[in-house]
Amino acid sequence: KHFLERKGSDLWRAVCQDSAHPVPSPCQIKLAKSEVDQHCMLLILSGDRDPAPEMLKESHWEQFGINSLKRDSVRNHQDFSQKTLIALVTSGLLLAFLGLAGYFLMRRRSWSPAGERL
Repeated sequence: KHFLERKGSDLWRAVCQDSAHPVPSPCQIKLAKSEVDQHCMLLILSGDRDPAPEMLKESHWEQFGINSLKRDSVRNHQDFSQKTLIALVTSGLLLAFLGLAGYFLMRRRSWSPAGERL
């Protein structure tokens, strides 16, 4: 939050306007913390296409306090453990319900002619 207040407008200008390969408008920058690596800050560009690869190699990032910059997917920085657990529990409950329904249907014996006794 403090980084955005102190250097946000300069960073936006460097990425969206002053670059040799500007990002097409509307150019928006979002900053987010990585859920996986606590020492990593994500700079998310909202635009129609990705910025040029030369943008990553430019040396003016150090004036913003950015030590290294690399292109990566946001998905690689999200922690899916809670969502995965919820999905597994939900599918397990559904499977248990279907198993019980099948068990009680099989015990009814009148659901098919093969199950009836003479």
